Amino acid sequence: MKTYLSKVFYFLGDLVSYLLHYNITGIIFYPLYRRLMLISVKLDVNNVVWGDEVDRQNKKRDFIVKLK
Repeated sequence: MKTYLSKVFYFLGDLVSYLLHYNITGIIFYPLYRRLMLISVKLDVNNVVWGDEVDRQNKKRDFIVKLK
């Protein structure tokens, strides 16, 4: 359940991030963007949303080795 909430907050933060491209809206919406992303990080217990690409590649290699 926390992973789904993490994805929702990440998605909302991603939507707000488009408003950061402009100077005046960037100043206004950055605190909201930051808060949404920090909540998303805290809710992502298993690093599904915020996991490293290197970690994912290692897991894929380990899985392939187990299959062989």
